Amino acid sequence: MNRPFRLLTLLAVVAAAVLVQVGTAQADDPGCDFPATSDVYAFPLTPEATMLSGYLDPSPGCPSQGVLSRIDGSEQTVVGEGFFELPLDARSGEWYLSSYTVGGETRTFEPVAPYLVKVLNLTRITSTAPPRPDPFPYGTSLHVSGVFEGWTPATGWQPMAGRELSIIVGNIYDGHPPVPTTTDTSGAYSLDVRIYSSFLGGAHFSGDDTWVHSSSFSDVQIHALVSANVSDQTPRVGERVRITGTVAPGAVPVWLERQVGTEWVKVSPTVMATAHGHYSLTYRPTTRGVQHLRVWNDGTEPESRMGVLPFTKEFTLTVHR
Repeated sequence: MNRPFRLLTLLAVVAAAVLVQVGTAQADDPGCDFPATSDVYAFPLTPEATMLSGYLDPSPGCPSQGVLSRIDGSEQTVVGEGFFELPLDARSGEWYLSSYTVGGETRTFEPVAPYLVKVLNLTRITSTAPPRPDPFPYGTSLHVSGVFEGWTPATGWQPMAGRELSIIVGNIYDGHPPVPTTTDTSGAYSLDVRIYSSFLGGAHFSGDDTWVHSSSFSDVQIHALVSANVSDQTPRVGERVRITGTVAPGAVPVWLERQVGTEWVKVSPTVMATAHGHYSLTYRPTTRGVQHLRVWNDGTEPESRMGVLPFTKEFTLTVHR
Protein backbone atom coordinates (compact mmCIF):
# COMPACT_ATOMS: atom_id res chain seq x y z
CA MET A 1 0.00 0.00 0.00
CA ASN A 2 2.90 2.36 0.50
CA ARG A 3 3.33 4.76 -2.37
CA PRO A 4 5.46 7.87 -3.04
CA PHE A 5 4.40 10.92 -1.09
CA ARG A 6 3.65 13.96 -3.28
CA LEU A 7 4.33 17.28 -1.58
CA LEU A 8 2.66 20.00 -3.38
CA THR A 9 -0.77 18.60 -2.50
CA LEU A 10 -0.35 18.46 1.16
CA LEU A 11 -2.18 20.74 3.70
CA ALA A 12 -4.52 17.91 4.64
CA VAL A 13 -4.87 16.52 8.13
CA VAL A 14 -5.64 13.19 9.67
CA ALA A 15 -8.48 12.17 7.39
CA ALA A 16 -6.76 12.74 4.05
CA ALA A 17 -8.42 11.02 1.14
CA VAL A 18 -7.11 7.52 0.42
CA LEU A 19 -6.02 6.93 -3.13
CA VAL A 20 -7.41 3.94 -4.95
CA GLN A 21 -5.96 2.69 -8.18
CA VAL A 22 -7.70 0.35 -10.55
CA GLY A 23 -5.52 -0.64 -13.53
CA THR A 24 -4.88 1.41 -16.66
CA ALA A 25 -7.18 1.74 -19.66
CA GLN A 26 -8.17 4.49 -22.04
CA ALA A 27 -11.69 5.92 -21.67
CA ASP A 28 -13.63 7.69 -24.45
CA ASP A 29 -12.14 11.05 -23.49
CA PRO A 30 -8.35 10.96 -24.14
CA GLY A 31 -7.88 12.90 -20.88
CA CYS A 32 -9.91 10.43 -18.80
CA ASP A 33 -7.80 7.40 -17.98
CA PHE A 34 -8.50 4.74 -15.41
CA PRO A 35 -6.12 5.43 -12.55
CA ALA A 36 -3.03 3.27 -12.38
CA THR A 37 -3.46 1.03 -9.34
CA SER A 38 -3.27 -1.06 -6.25
CA ASP A 39 -6.02 -1.52 -3.68
CA VAL A 40 -9.44 -0.38 -2.47
CA TYR A 41 -9.75 0.96 1.10
CA ALA A 42 -12.40 2.09 3.55
CA PHE A 43 -12.02 3.59 7.03
CA PRO A 44 -13.92 5.71 9.56
CA LEU A 45 -13.28 9.40 8.92
CA THR A 46 -13.59 10.07 12.67
CA PRO A 47 -14.14 7.89 15.75
CA GLU A 48 -17.74 9.16 15.76
CA ALA A 49 -18.39 8.11 12.14
CA THR A 50 -21.54 6.09 11.48
CA MET A 51 -20.29 4.69 8.16
CA LEU A 52 -16.98 3.66 6.65
CA SER A 53 -15.79 5.97 3.86
CA GLY A 54 -13.65 5.13 0.87
CA TYR A 55 -12.31 6.90 -2.19
CA LEU A 56 -11.44 5.83 -5.69
CA ASP A 57 -9.23 8.16 -7.68
CA PRO A 58 -10.55 8.86 -11.19
CA SER A 59 -8.97 11.44 -13.42
CA PRO A 60 -9.96 14.92 -12.13
CA GLY A 61 -13.06 16.25 -13.84
CA CYS A 62 -13.85 12.97 -15.57
CA PRO A 63 -17.30 11.35 -15.10
CA SER A 64 -16.88 8.17 -13.08
CA GLN A 65 -18.99 5.64 -11.22
CA GLY A 66 -18.73 2.07 -10.04
CA VAL A 67 -20.28 -0.72 -8.03
CA LEU A 68 -19.09 -2.43 -4.87
CA SER A 69 -20.56 -5.90 -4.25
CA ARG A 70 -20.59 -8.21 -1.24
CA ILE A 71 -18.60 -11.37 -1.83
CA ASP A 72 -21.72 -13.48 -1.15
CA GLY A 73 -23.67 -11.51 -3.78
CA SER A 74 -26.32 -10.36 -1.29
CA GLU A 75 -25.85 -6.62 -1.65
CA GLN A 76 -24.38 -3.87 -3.80
CA THR A 77 -23.57 -0.19 -3.26
CA VAL A 78 -22.79 2.55 -5.75
CA VAL A 79 -19.49 4.38 -6.10
CA GLY A 80 -20.29 7.93 -7.24
CA GLU A 81 -17.55 10.32 -8.40
CA GLY A 82 -14.98 8.12 -6.73
CA PHE A 83 -16.64 8.14 -3.28
CA PHE A 84 -18.39 5.30 -1.47
CA GLU A 85 -19.70 4.36 1.97
CA LEU A 86 -20.01 0.97 3.66
CA PRO A 87 -21.69 -0.18 6.87
CA LEU A 88 -19.61 0.55 9.94
CA ASP A 89 -19.41 -3.17 10.81
CA ALA A 90 -17.94 -4.14 7.41
CA ARG A 91 -14.81 -6.28 7.56
CA SER A 92 -11.84 -6.59 5.21
CA GLY A 93 -12.59 -8.80 2.23
CA GLU A 94 -16.39 -8.76 2.60
CA TRP A 95 -16.80 -6.32 -0.30
CA TYR A 96 -15.03 -5.90 -3.63
CA LEU A 97 -15.01 -3.47 -6.55
CA SER A 98 -17.10 -5.37 -9.11
CA SER A 99 -17.17 -2.70 -11.83
CA TYR A 100 -15.88 0.77 -12.54
CA THR A 101 -16.62 3.27 -15.30
CA VAL A 102 -14.58 6.27 -16.40
CA GLY A 103 -16.11 8.33 -19.20
CA GLY A 104 -17.86 5.81 -21.41
CA GLU A 105 -15.68 2.78 -20.63
CA THR A 106 -16.51 0.16 -18.01
CA ARG A 107 -14.25 -2.53 -16.58
CA THR A 108 -15.37 -5.43 -14.39
CA PHE A 109 -13.28 -7.16 -11.73
CA GLU A 110 -13.21 -10.49 -9.91
CA PRO A 111 -13.50 -10.69 -6.09
CA VAL A 112 -9.76 -11.04 -5.57
CA ALA A 113 -6.93 -8.71 -4.54
CA PRO A 114 -6.41 -5.89 -5.31
CA TYR A 115 -10.15 -5.28 -5.72
CA LEU A 116 -11.18 -6.63 -2.32
CA VAL A 117 -12.02 -3.76 0.03
CA LYS A 118 -9.64 -3.42 2.97
CA VAL A 119 -11.05 -1.92 6.15
CA LEU A 120 -8.37 0.14 7.86
CA ASN A 121 -8.10 1.66 11.32
CA LEU A 122 -7.90 5.40 11.84
CA THR A 123 -4.61 7.16 12.66
CA ARG A 124 -3.63 10.71 13.55
CA ILE A 125 -0.44 12.71 14.01
CA THR A 126 -0.43 15.63 16.43
CA SER A 127 2.47 17.94 15.60
CA THR A 128 3.94 20.55 17.90
CA ALA A 129 4.29 23.64 15.74
CA PRO A 130 7.62 25.50 15.87
CA PRO A 131 7.52 29.17 16.95
CA ARG A 132 6.11 31.45 14.24
CA PRO A 133 7.83 34.85 14.20
CA ASP A 134 8.50 36.48 10.86
CA PRO A 135 9.01 33.99 8.01
CA PHE A 136 12.04 31.74 8.50
CA PRO A 137 14.93 31.90 6.02
CA TYR A 138 15.07 29.16 3.39
CA GLY A 139 16.92 26.15 4.78
CA THR A 140 16.45 27.09 8.45
CA SER A 141 17.00 24.31 10.98
CA LEU A 142 13.85 23.83 13.06
CA HIS A 143 12.90 21.42 15.80
CA VAL A 144 9.81 19.38 14.97
CA SER A 145 8.01 16.96 17.26
CA GLY A 146 4.69 15.25 17.74
CA VAL A 147 2.81 12.07 18.65
CA PHE A 148 1.44 9.34 16.38
CA GLU A 149 -1.69 7.48 17.50
CA GLY A 150 -4.06 4.82 16.20
CA TRP A 151 -7.74 4.23 16.97
CA THR A 152 -9.92 1.14 17.07
CA PRO A 153 -13.39 0.75 18.63
CA ALA A 154 -11.91 -1.66 21.18
CA THR A 155 -8.95 0.44 22.34
CA GLY A 156 -9.76 4.06 21.51
CA TRP A 157 -6.74 6.26 20.75
CA GLN A 158 -3.43 4.58 21.61
CA PRO A 159 0.21 5.65 20.98
CA MET A 160 1.84 3.86 18.04
CA ALA A 161 5.41 2.89 18.96
CA GLY A 162 8.14 1.98 16.49
CA ARG A 163 6.32 3.37 13.43
CA GLU A 164 8.16 4.91 10.50
CA LEU A 165 7.16 8.49 9.67
CA SER A 166 8.39 10.98 7.10
CA ILE A 167 9.05 14.60 8.04
CA ILE A 168 8.14 16.82 5.10
CA VAL A 169 10.79 19.50 4.64
CA GLY A 170 10.31 20.81 1.10
CA ASN A 171 9.52 19.99 -2.50
CA ILE A 172 10.77 16.50 -3.37
CA TYR A 173 11.16 17.61 -6.99
CA ASP A 174 13.74 20.17 -5.84
CA GLY A 175 15.84 17.48 -4.19
CA HIS A 176 14.40 17.76 -0.68
CA PRO A 177 12.85 14.36 0.05
CA PRO A 178 11.07 13.73 3.37
CA VAL A 179 13.32 12.96 6.34
CA PRO A 180 12.60 9.53 7.90
CA THR A 181 12.11 9.09 11.62
CA THR A 182 10.68 6.42 13.93
CA THR A 183 8.34 6.91 16.88
CA ASP A 184 9.55 5.96 20.34
CA THR A 185 7.79 3.73 22.89
CA SER A 186 5.28 6.50 23.64
CA GLY A 187 4.49 7.09 19.96
CA ALA A 188 6.45 10.36 19.92
CA TYR A 189 8.99 11.74 17.45
CA SER A 190 11.40 14.63 17.93
CA LEU A 191 14.22 15.85 15.70
CA ASP A 192 15.85 18.85 14.03
CA VAL A 193 15.40 19.27 10.28
CA ARG A 194 16.10 21.96 7.69
CA ILE A 195 12.91 23.37 6.17
CA TYR A 196 12.71 24.35 2.49
CA SER A 197 9.04 25.15 1.97
CA SER A 198 6.26 27.00 3.79
CA PHE A 199 3.50 25.25 5.76
CA LEU A 200 5.66 22.17 6.16
CA GLY A 201 7.67 20.60 8.93
CA GLY A 202 4.98 18.12 9.99
CA ALA A 203 4.90 14.38 9.50
CA HIS A 204 3.37 11.76 7.20
CA PHE A 205 2.51 8.12 7.86
CA SER A 206 2.27 6.09 4.63
CA GLY A 207 -0.17 3.56 5.98
CA ASP A 208 -0.07 -0.25 5.83
CA ASP A 209 -2.47 -3.18 5.61
CA THR A 210 -3.99 -2.33 9.01
CA TRP A 211 -3.74 1.43 9.44
CA VAL A 212 -4.79 4.25 7.12
CA HIS A 213 -2.25 6.91 6.20
CA SER A 214 -2.32 10.31 7.91
CA SER A 215 -0.46 13.62 7.94
CA SER A 216 0.00 16.62 10.15
CA PHE A 217 1.59 19.95 9.32
CA SER A 218 3.26 22.68 11.30
CA ASP A 219 2.22 26.12 10.08
CA VAL A 220 5.50 27.85 9.26
CA GLN A 221 6.46 30.34 6.55
CA ILE A 222 9.73 30.21 4.62
CA HIS A 223 11.23 33.11 2.67
CA ALA A 224 13.83 33.00 -0.08
CA LEU A 225 17.44 34.14 0.35
CA VAL A 226 19.11 36.90 -1.68
CA SER A 227 22.64 38.32 -1.71
CA ALA A 228 23.75 41.32 -3.77
CA ASN A 229 27.25 42.48 -4.74
CA VAL A 230 27.40 45.91 -6.41
CA SER A 231 30.28 46.67 -8.78
CA ASP A 232 30.25 50.43 -7.98
CA GLN A 233 28.14 52.14 -5.35
CA THR A 234 29.24 55.64 -6.41
CA PRO A 235 28.77 55.59 -10.20
CA ARG A 236 28.38 58.50 -12.61
CA VAL A 237 25.08 59.21 -14.38
CA GLY A 238 24.79 56.78 -17.31
CA GLU A 239 27.57 54.52 -16.07
CA ARG A 240 26.75 50.83 -16.05
CA VAL A 241 26.51 49.17 -12.62
CA ARG A 242 26.60 45.41 -12.35
CA ILE A 243 24.78 43.60 -9.53
CA THR A 244 25.59 39.93 -8.95
CA GLY A 245 24.79 37.45 -6.24
CA THR A 246 22.92 34.28 -5.39
CA VAL A 247 19.35 33.39 -4.52
CA ALA A 248 17.89 30.35 -2.80
CA PRO A 249 16.06 28.47 -4.06
CA GLY A 250 17.82 28.68 -7.42
CA ALA A 251 16.31 28.83 -10.90
CA VAL A 252 13.82 31.58 -10.04
CA PRO A 253 13.13 34.95 -11.72
CA VAL A 254 15.19 37.89 -10.42
CA TRP A 255 15.00 41.59 -11.26
CA LEU A 256 15.97 45.04 -9.99
CA GLU A 257 13.62 47.68 -8.60
CA ARG A 258 14.16 51.34 -7.63
CA GLN A 259 12.23 53.20 -4.97
CA VAL A 260 10.47 56.25 -6.41
CA GLY A 261 8.59 58.04 -3.65
CA THR A 262 6.64 55.32 -1.89
CA GLU A 263 6.59 53.00 -4.91
CA TRP A 264 9.05 50.38 -6.12
CA VAL A 265 9.55 50.55 -9.89
CA LYS A 266 11.12 47.77 -11.95
CA VAL A 267 14.30 49.08 -13.64
CA SER A 268 15.86 45.97 -15.19
CA PRO A 269 14.79 43.02 -17.33
CA THR A 270 13.87 39.80 -15.53
CA VAL A 271 16.63 37.20 -15.52
CA MET A 272 16.44 33.58 -14.48
CA ALA A 273 18.93 32.56 -11.80
CA THR A 274 20.90 29.40 -12.50
CA ALA A 275 20.06 26.10 -10.83
CA HIS A 276 22.66 27.00 -8.19
CA GLY A 277 21.08 30.44 -7.70
CA HIS A 278 23.64 32.69 -9.42
CA TYR A 279 22.35 35.80 -11.18
CA SER A 280 23.69 38.95 -12.86
CA LEU A 281 21.81 42.24 -13.41
CA THR A 282 22.85 45.61 -14.87
CA TYR A 283 21.60 49.15 -14.22
CA ARG A 284 22.43 52.59 -15.64
CA PRO A 285 21.35 55.48 -13.38
CA THR A 286 19.87 58.45 -15.22
CA THR A 287 19.78 60.98 -12.38
CA ARG A 288 22.23 62.06 -9.70
CA GLY A 289 21.75 61.67 -5.96
CA VAL A 290 21.13 58.79 -3.55
CA GLN A 291 19.05 56.00 -5.07
CA HIS A 292 17.47 53.12 -3.15
CA LEU A 293 17.32 49.85 -5.06
CA ARG A 294 16.52 46.25 -4.33
CA VAL A 295 16.99 42.85 -5.94
CA TRP A 296 13.68 41.00 -6.00
CA ASN A 297 13.70 37.20 -5.86
CA ASP A 298 10.33 35.82 -6.89
CA GLY A 299 10.47 32.62 -4.86
CA THR A 300 6.97 31.58 -5.88
CA GLU A 301 7.72 30.96 -9.55
CA PRO A 302 8.08 28.74 -11.46
CA GLU A 303 5.37 26.49 -10.03
CA SER A 304 7.87 23.96 -8.66
CA ARG A 305 9.05 26.64 -6.19
CA MET A 306 5.65 27.21 -4.63
CA GLY A 307 5.82 27.46 -0.87
CA VAL A 308 8.79 29.86 -0.72
CA LEU A 309 7.87 33.50 -0.14
CA PRO A 310 9.55 36.19 -2.32
CA PHE A 311 12.35 38.14 -0.68
CA THR A 312 14.53 41.17 -1.45
CA LYS A 313 17.99 42.61 -0.86
CA GLU A 314 18.17 46.41 -0.65
CA PHE A 315 21.16 48.67 -1.29
CA THR A 316 21.89 52.31 -2.18
CA LEU A 317 23.82 54.06 -4.94
CA THR A 318 25.24 57.55 -4.60
CA VAL A 319 25.19 58.81 -8.18
CA HIS A 320 27.23 61.83 -9.30
CA ARG A 321 27.98 63.58 -12.62
